[in-house]
Amino acid sequence: LVNAFRQYFSPERVSQTGPTSASEDFGSFGAAWQVPSVFWFVGGTDPATYAKAKAAGEVNKLPSNHSPFFAPVMHPTLETGVETMVVGALAWLSADAAAGGTG
Repeated sequence: LVNAFRQYFSPERVSQTGPTSASEDFGSFGAAWQVPSVFWFVGGTDPATYAKAKAAGEVNKLPSNHSPFFAPVMHPTLETGVETMVVGALAWLSADAAAGGTG
């Protein structure tokens, strides 16, 4: 998916992280049904707010989901989220088809 995202969005808009415990039960779903699973993050913080926090070394203080202060910028966050779902699905389906799967 990283390559598909970088190709669609541009390399500077995509960063790859290591495994993250974003949800204590998410990993169990794929394992239970023996299917691959993936979790990705879509940034939604106002770019000026993020830049200011980064310059101050306080990115970890920005509110994130599950915080009552989390307020993602609606546009382009919503569009980007939808685009990642489409790009991810197309990447998975084309890889599955190339491997002889049925999707």
